[in-house]
Amino acid sequence: MSPVPEDHTLAPWRELGESLAGSFSARAQGLLASDFALLDPKGREIGRLKINESEGADLVAGDLLARIERTGPKRYAMLDEGARILSAEQPAGSPGAMRIRRAEHVYEVSLSLLRNTAEALSPAKRRAARAAGGLTNRRYEVAFDVDDAGALPVAVFLLYRLVALRRGAYRAGGG
Repeated sequence: MSPVPEDHTLAPWRELGESLAGSFSARAQGLLASDFALLDPKGREIGRLKINESEGADLVAGDLLARIERTGPKRYAMLDEGARILSAEQPAGSPGAMRIRRAEHVYEVSLSLLRNTAEALSPAKRRAARAAGGLTNRRYEVAFDVDDAGALPVAVFLLYRLVALRRGAYRAGGG
Protein backbone atom coordinates (compact mmCIF):
# COMPACT_ATOMS: atom_id res chain seq x y z
CA MET A 1 0.00 0.00 0.00
CA SER A 2 1.44 3.39 -0.96
CA PRO A 3 1.57 6.26 1.55
CA VAL A 4 -0.89 9.14 1.29
CA PRO A 5 0.74 11.91 -0.77
CA GLU A 6 1.58 15.06 1.16
CA ASP A 7 -0.69 18.04 0.49
CA HIS A 8 1.79 20.77 -0.45
CA THR A 9 -0.85 23.51 -0.17
CA LEU A 10 -0.78 22.98 3.60
CA ALA A 11 3.02 22.97 4.03
CA PRO A 12 3.24 26.64 5.17
CA TRP A 13 0.23 26.09 7.45
CA ARG A 14 1.85 23.01 8.96
CA GLU A 15 5.10 24.91 9.65
CA LEU A 16 3.20 27.80 11.24
CA GLY A 17 1.06 25.40 13.29
CA GLU A 18 4.12 23.61 14.65
CA SER A 19 5.72 26.90 15.68
CA LEU A 20 2.51 27.97 17.43
CA ALA A 21 2.21 24.65 19.27
CA GLY A 22 -1.58 24.65 19.12
CA SER A 23 -2.54 28.18 20.15
CA PHE A 24 -2.29 31.87 19.35
CA SER A 25 -4.01 35.07 20.32
CA ALA A 26 -5.33 37.96 18.26
CA ARG A 27 -5.32 41.55 19.42
CA ALA A 28 -7.17 44.36 17.62
CA GLN A 29 -5.02 47.14 16.22
CA GLY A 30 -6.77 50.49 15.98
CA LEU A 31 -10.15 51.68 17.13
CA LEU A 32 -12.40 49.91 14.62
CA ALA A 33 -10.91 46.44 15.23
CA SER A 34 -10.58 45.55 11.56
CA ASP A 35 -6.88 44.70 11.77
CA PHE A 36 -5.70 42.03 14.22
CA ALA A 37 -2.14 41.24 15.22
CA LEU A 38 -1.70 37.49 15.61
CA LEU A 39 0.56 36.62 18.53
CA ASP A 40 2.35 33.40 19.38
CA PRO A 41 2.07 31.95 22.92
CA LYS A 42 5.05 34.13 23.99
CA GLY A 43 3.33 37.33 22.79
CA ARG A 44 5.44 37.83 19.65
CA GLU A 45 3.64 39.00 16.53
CA ILE A 46 3.60 36.28 13.88
CA GLY A 47 1.14 37.81 11.43
CA ARG A 48 -1.88 39.97 10.75
CA LEU A 49 -5.51 39.32 9.90
CA LYS A 50 -7.29 42.21 8.19
CA ILE A 51 -11.08 41.92 8.24
CA ASN A 52 -12.85 43.37 5.18
CA GLU A 53 -16.33 43.56 6.69
CA SER A 54 -18.51 40.56 5.83
CA GLU A 55 -16.84 40.15 2.43
CA GLY A 56 -13.71 38.41 3.70
CA ALA A 57 -10.28 38.86 5.18
CA ASP A 58 -6.59 38.79 4.35
CA LEU A 59 -4.03 36.86 6.37
CA VAL A 60 -0.29 37.53 6.27
CA ALA A 61 1.97 35.38 8.46
CA GLY A 62 5.58 35.04 7.33
CA ASP A 63 5.53 33.52 3.84
CA LEU A 64 1.86 32.61 4.21
CA LEU A 65 -0.58 34.80 2.30
CA ALA A 66 -4.20 33.69 2.43
CA ARG A 67 -7.53 35.27 1.61
CA ILE A 68 -11.02 34.51 2.85
CA GLU A 69 -13.65 35.43 0.26
CA ARG A 70 -17.41 35.40 0.27
CA THR A 71 -18.46 33.16 -2.63
CA GLY A 72 -22.22 33.42 -2.23
CA PRO A 73 -24.90 33.98 0.37
CA LYS A 74 -23.63 32.25 3.51
CA ARG A 75 -20.72 30.66 1.61
CA TYR A 76 -17.00 31.34 1.91
CA ALA A 77 -13.69 30.04 0.61
CA MET A 78 -10.15 30.35 1.95
CA LEU A 79 -7.51 30.61 -0.75
CA ASP A 80 -3.74 30.37 -0.45
CA GLU A 81 -1.87 31.38 -3.62
CA GLY A 82 -5.01 30.64 -5.62
CA ALA A 83 -5.43 27.14 -4.20
CA ARG A 84 -8.60 26.50 -2.22
CA ILE A 85 -7.66 25.57 1.34
CA LEU A 86 -11.21 25.24 2.62
CA SER A 87 -14.81 26.16 1.91
CA ALA A 88 -17.54 26.98 4.40
CA GLU A 89 -21.28 27.31 4.34
CA GLN A 90 -24.04 28.06 6.78
CA PRO A 91 -26.94 25.62 6.47
CA ALA A 92 -30.35 27.22 5.93
CA GLY A 93 -32.14 27.95 9.18
CA SER A 94 -29.05 27.41 11.34
CA PRO A 95 -27.64 30.82 12.34
CA GLY A 96 -25.26 29.32 14.91
CA ALA A 97 -23.95 26.47 12.75
CA MET A 98 -21.60 26.11 9.81
CA ARG A 99 -19.91 23.34 7.87
CA ILE A 100 -16.30 23.72 6.82
CA ARG A 101 -14.90 21.40 4.18
CA ARG A 102 -11.15 20.81 3.92
CA ALA A 103 -10.35 18.27 1.21
CA GLU A 104 -12.40 15.19 2.17
CA HIS A 105 -12.88 16.31 5.80
CA VAL A 106 -16.02 18.11 7.01
CA TYR A 107 -15.86 20.06 10.26
CA GLU A 108 -19.07 20.88 12.12
CA VAL A 109 -18.97 24.40 13.59
CA SER A 110 -21.04 25.96 16.35
CA LEU A 111 -20.96 29.74 16.84
CA SER A 112 -22.25 31.69 19.84
CA LEU A 113 -22.32 35.46 19.46
CA LEU A 114 -23.55 35.89 23.02
CA ARG A 115 -20.56 33.99 24.41
CA ASN A 116 -18.28 35.19 21.57
CA THR A 117 -17.07 31.64 20.91
CA ALA A 118 -16.78 29.28 17.97
CA GLU A 119 -15.80 25.63 17.95
CA ALA A 120 -15.13 23.19 15.12
CA LEU A 121 -15.42 19.44 15.58
CA SER A 122 -13.46 17.11 13.33
CA PRO A 123 -15.16 14.26 11.46
CA ALA A 124 -14.14 12.07 14.44
CA LYS A 125 -16.11 14.51 16.69
CA ARG A 126 -12.96 15.78 18.43
CA ARG A 127 -12.37 19.49 18.95
CA ALA A 128 -10.23 20.61 16.02
CA ALA A 129 -10.32 24.36 16.66
CA ARG A 130 -11.78 26.90 19.06
CA ALA A 131 -11.84 30.69 19.17
CA ALA A 132 -13.05 32.74 22.13
CA GLY A 133 -13.14 36.49 22.50
CA GLY A 134 -13.77 39.09 25.12
CA LEU A 135 -16.76 41.35 25.52
CA THR A 136 -15.28 44.20 23.48
CA ASN A 137 -14.35 42.12 20.39
CA ARG A 138 -10.73 43.31 20.65
CA ARG A 139 -8.88 40.21 21.93
CA TYR A 140 -9.28 36.53 21.08
CA GLU A 141 -7.67 33.30 22.19
CA VAL A 142 -7.50 30.57 19.56
CA ALA A 143 -6.59 26.90 19.97
CA PHE A 144 -6.25 24.17 17.37
CA ASP A 145 -5.29 20.49 17.16
CA VAL A 146 -1.68 20.38 15.91
CA ASP A 147 -2.19 16.77 14.78
CA ASP A 148 -4.99 17.80 12.39
CA ALA A 149 -3.46 19.27 9.21
CA GLY A 150 -6.56 21.38 8.49
CA ALA A 151 -7.16 22.66 12.01
CA LEU A 152 -5.09 25.87 11.79
CA PRO A 153 -6.85 27.19 8.65
CA VAL A 154 -10.17 26.25 10.30
CA ALA A 155 -9.13 28.16 13.44
CA VAL A 156 -8.27 31.27 11.42
CA PHE A 157 -11.64 31.02 9.66
CA LEU A 158 -13.44 30.76 13.02
CA LEU A 159 -11.64 33.90 14.21
CA TYR A 160 -12.70 35.75 11.06
CA ARG A 161 -16.36 34.69 11.34
CA LEU A 162 -16.63 35.64 15.01
CA VAL A 163 -15.10 39.07 14.46
CA ALA A 164 -17.20 39.76 11.35
CA LEU A 165 -20.46 38.61 12.98
CA ARG A 166 -19.83 40.56 16.18
CA ARG A 167 -18.95 43.71 14.23
CA GLY A 168 -22.18 43.34 12.29
CA ALA A 169 -24.15 42.93 15.51
CA TYR A 170 -22.55 46.06 17.01
CA ARG A 171 -23.35 48.10 13.89
CA ALA A 172 -26.94 46.84 13.80
CA GLY A 173 -27.38 47.55 17.52
CA GLY A 174 -25.83 51.02 17.21
CA GLY A 175 -27.90 52.08 14.20
